[in-house]
Amino acid sequence: MSCKIHYSVGGYFLYSLGAIPSALPYNLIQSFFVLFYGTKLGLGSNLTGIMLIVYGIWNAINDPIIGVIMDKRKTRWGRRIPYIVLGTIPLTIGFLLFWMVPWQSDTLIFIHGLIMLFLFDFGFTLAMTGWTALYTEMYEDEKERATVVAIKDLIAFLSSIVGIMIPPMIAAALGWGYAGLILGIFIPITMLLSLLGSEERKEYQIDEPLALFPALKATFTNVPFIIIALTYTLLDYIFGLTMTVLPLFSEFILKIDEGLLGFSVAGVAIGILAAIPFWRWIYAKRGPKFGLLLSIIIFGSTIWLIFLVQDFLGMILMAILPGIGACGMLMTELAISTAIDYDELKTGKRREASYNGIMTLVARLSIVFTGLTLIIIKYTTGFDVEKTYQVPKALAGLKALISYVPVITTALAAMVFAFYPINQSRFNEMQRTLKQLHKERRKKIEE
Repeated sequence: MSCKIHYSVGGYFLYSLGAIPSALPYNLIQSFFVLFYGTKLGLGSNLTGIMLIVYGIWNAINDPIIGVIMDKRKTRWGRRIPYIVLGTIPLTIGFLLFWMVPWQSDTLIFIHGLIMLFLFDFGFTLAMTGWTALYTEMYEDEKERATVVAIKDLIAFLSSIVGIMIPPMIAAALGWGYAGLILGIFIPITMLLSLLGSEERKEYQIDEPLALFPALKATFTNVPFIIIALTYTLLDYIFGLTMTVLPLFSEFILKIDEGLLGFSVAGVAIGILAAIPFWRWIYAKRGPKFGLLLSIIIFGSTIWLIFLVQDFLGMILMAILPGIGACGMLMTELAISTAIDYDELKTGKRREASYNGIMTLVARLSIVFTGLTLIIIKYTTGFDVEKTYQVPKALAGLKALISYVPVITTALAAMVFAFYPINQSRFNEMQRTLKQLHKERRKKIEE
């Protein structure tokens, strides 16, 4: 396959297919983990919350280490693609078995779920750290990055919607085991197809990697990265909490049947789909700082409307405006990639995997925060996913989780990201310097 294919629209699309195994299984687990393990299998809020916290601690160890190893070790086939292929295996197996629970004992159900989460996430980190690193390596120009992000995020969003809307319908007819099996088949197929649009650039593989402690020092003194990492933590917590609570909100407050629970995100879906061209234009014209900050403000100033929802139609209508903001918030890769470019100018090395490993950890911290939030809500309002009947105070707590908590969190995210130091003009200056640096690297290879 000619290298030109990787940098055509077809190549952009093929590479972006990796967003399916990134978004579909992750959002399915995030949205229905508490409902399935807490309500259907009867673990309750305490055990499901503890499972999420332990899972998050595992990620604190697993994700950064894999990122550093990936940057330091190069195989004869490259330093990204082999890990993607290898990681797809446990990613698929862990996801499939997560939904196939043969046990009756709470203890065995808890252990089974935790082991499968560990296996799933180990594979997810291997595959997605490598796949995400290729984005920053392959695409340098901001317009090209914005185009690929728009395609990738559209695919990711549609995959997320499938992972939220379809499983309850399959589960209502066949059970959750079949729901996981039917959707899990797409993980290895689309992950391997994405490699047809992927390429490892040789000029990024000629430098000796940084030693561990200098690498960690460079990472944690990278101001743009620290700011986007903190912002991303808050945003992913919002998304994680919202996706976890929406099915519970629909079941306990709107009284929607199980097969229709996934359609509670229809309003958000409409807003996101309608706004993709707008955000692609904003990010390409004004850069990641302006685009992400604007999207956070739009989301945070409209999400509180869900507190007023009384029925299913109102849920759809009230969620459209937050969906428009959410669309722009999904495009965080542009700010992350810019922070990685900044690191290359400081260190002279490309270290995407190290940074993406930390970002994967950051994303999983939101799971810990979600688990803690569920436990706190249980003890402050009495809401418990195991109970069929919820007292009015518990329902008010559930409403607050879907409205006021996101408002407060987005306000914090906006305040943090306002300090992101790379505006459009500085980004353009960085790209000119980087292009010269990469040109010199290519000359070394040719010599």
